Amino acid sequence: MIDEKPLIKFKFLELRRKLSFFLLLTFLFHQAFSEETDLIKIYNKAVAHDALLASVKFENQATQELISQGRSLFLPSITANIGYDEKDNERKILTSEISSNVLLSGNKADFHSYDYGITIKQPLFNYGAFQQYKKIISQTSLSEKKLLLAQQDLMYRVSLVYFETLMARDEIDLLNAQKKSITEQLLEARARYNAGLISITDVNEAQTKSSMIEAQKIAAIQKLKIKHRQIESLTGEFPKKIKGINTVIGFEELKDIIDKWISLAIENNLELKIKQDEIKIAEGEINVRKSDRYPTIDAVATRSRNWDKGGYPYGALQNEGSRSFSDVLGVQINIPIFSGGFASSRVREAQKLKLKTMEDAEYLKRQVELKVRENYLNLQANYAEIEAYQQALSSSKLQVESTQLAFKEGLRNSVEVLVAQQVLFNAKRDLLKSRYNYLMNIINLKLSVGILAFEDLQEINQYLSSQ
Repeated sequence: MIDEKPLIKFKFLELRRKLSFFLLLTFLFHQAFSEETDLIKIYNKAVAHDALLASVKFENQATQELISQGRSLFLPSITANIGYDEKDNERKILTSEISSNVLLSGNKADFHSYDYGITIKQPLFNYGAFQQYKKIISQTSLSEKKLLLAQQDLMYRVSLVYFETLMARDEIDLLNAQKKSITEQLLEARARYNAGLISITDVNEAQTKSSMIEAQKIAAIQKLKIKHRQIESLTGEFPKKIKGINTVIGFEELKDIIDKWISLAIENNLELKIKQDEIKIAEGEINVRKSDRYPTIDAVATRSRNWDKGGYPYGALQNEGSRSFSDVLGVQINIPIFSGGFASSRVREAQKLKLKTMEDAEYLKRQVELKVRENYLNLQANYAEIEAYQQALSSSKLQVESTQLAFKEGLRNSVEVLVAQQVLFNAKRDLLKSRYNYLMNIINLKLSVGILAFEDLQEINQYLSSQ
């Protein structure tokens, strides 16, 4: 017989090893997903991972190179040339006898030519280069503002998905709490039905409501998964447990008048500033095109060397080689005279494009003013909603208690209890939603004004706490 003890021992050790490994993975998984994170941590990860922000950063870096390119227009340029030529020639000698040409001899020769030179050109006057450099300065300024706008946009996107995630999570928590209450109500209804105190309709109503809540919960869980993936897309990491709003902290009513916010927006809104830079760029393009009518003056210095070698073996064309040297120092003036109306047409085109940009800027200004008013009023409404929903929550709690008591005494039916409970959970949901909307509208208002900064996220992050 085969001794099975070693085999059993081996299987036991293997099982223990696998179990230990599983427990280790469970511990690591728990550590990874139990650690809480907050708005600032997610934003910092998004800064390092977000592709849109990275794209604007590289665009800005590329634009900075235009400054070096613009400066080069005023610096001397140096060019060198070197050349070599080889020619094969055939020489035929003819003589005249009576009235005909007679070929006496033919000879071939190779000619070799070498040359090299260097030219230095220093711009003395170039109106177009000067205007091009001014245009580049405006372009780099625009690029810097685009980068700031991209950073603000990332703050907005991170905050939006953060609070939408909290809303989705709260929806699940509220549905779980509602399901618990309905389950208790269902048990109470069945007990009273079995006692002959109520009809089966009350039991069916509670059962139907329970099934509906379960379906809503499935949809809410799916929504939360989507929000987690959106955070992962922004940060490159699946989100850990995130902090929710501290319900103890109160919200303050906005004290500043709306005209102050509009004035700040006219001065600080980054989209408006970008349009202003675009107008400057358009003006620069007009001046660049006008420069086609201006002369250019350059100082030019040239040194060249050339020598030839080769020739025919005899006769007058016999050649041992020749050399030539040339040094030139002078001033070169290029004066445009006539281009068929091309230059003037380009100027008129640039002028029309500038007018278009100015109209775009005016339209944007009106939209910014409208957006600031909208965000300001939304923020004021959010504050009033928070106070109203807090009162509604207190009232609905009392209503549920009184309705449940009346149900037990036979004065209310199950439907009335379910309706009261639904009102209560709606009030809780609406209160949480109004809090999230309040914080998001703070961000929206400051974004539309153009003053949204990292410090604002830090301030909002103080509203968050462990759940």
